[in-house]
Amino acid sequence: MKCPICAAPDSFKEELVRYCDREGPEPFFVENVPAFVCIYCGERAVPAAALAVIKGMRLGQGKPIDVVEVPVFDYEDLAE
Repeated sequence: MKCPICAAPDSFKEELVRYCDREGPEPFFVENVPAFVCIYCGERAVPAAALAVIKGMRLGQGKPIDVVEVPVFDYEDLAE
């Protein structure tokens, strides 16, 4: 498979990744998602079967294993 970002041929390897789903009203992370990751640029391709499972989570299937807090910064404070 050729990478659509860096165009490297046969550059994908299978890995388990953390996936952030932003499709629903509240984003969530999914751990250990099977994906193909480009060894040169890091581009990820998640198979349709894995995306179907994630869609089920978005629709309420399953229970979260953890809840994380996310730090919030004010850009103006940092850019001065």
